[in-house]
Amino acid sequence: MNKKIYGNKYRGTKNFLRKRFHYKRQLKRFICILIILSLILVLKVINNKLTSNIIQIINKGINYEFSIKEDGKKILNYSKKLLELSGKTLEALNIKNKPMYSSPIEGAVYKPFGEVKHLDGSVNFNNGVDIIPKDEKEPIVIEKGIVSKIEDKNTKGYFVTIQHENMTTVYGYLIEVYLREGERVNIGDKIGTLGTNKDGNKYLHFEIWIDNVPVNPMEYIKFSKSI
Repeated sequence: MNKKIYGNKYRGTKNFLRKRFHYKRQLKRFICILIILSLILVLKVINNKLTSNIIQIINKGINYEFSIKEDGKKILNYSKKLLELSGKTLEALNIKNKPMYSSPIEGAVYKPFGEVKHLDGSVNFNNGVDIIPKDEKEPIVIEKGIVSKIEDKNTKGYFVTIQHENMTTVYGYLIEVYLREGERVNIGDKIGTLGTNKDGNKYLHFEIWIDNVPVNPMEYIKFSKSI
């Protein structure tokens, strides 16, 4: 009778230790997954050719190590979903570096992008920025492209639209245009001459459009300090 009780206790202790060892092994595996995920997230932020190769190596390693067990497959699938979500989050937070371009003219921003309130209480939306040029500078092309449109807007002068590979730029308030529609242009090509406003100053109106939506040029170009 005593031997039977002792045997039951021994088996119970053995099962308990086996389960405990199994849980510890699972916990270590989960911690390894978290470390790998953290490493991949850091590499995604750096986002260059070397880190892309490292991510591929890690991904292959994960597929090899954890495809043996069904629980490993579930962890891998969940990890991939987390990576996709983190990528979208990084993009939403603008962590990825945006391309930066040279200024279309040397000067300071006079009127910023977005809603503009006037002294009479009226409000309108500025699709770009208005720049007061330094000295008698003339606006130049910021990226190679093709002149898609030249429009005469009466008192506002000429507006030149240039189509680039990944965006569209607009240059306005010109009294004279040096370019022609359909002409291919390169970085630094002069666009035209600015007209003089009623207040005696010259201004360049400049816009950037991406996917047919106006964006803030100050996020893509380093201008001088606003006036």
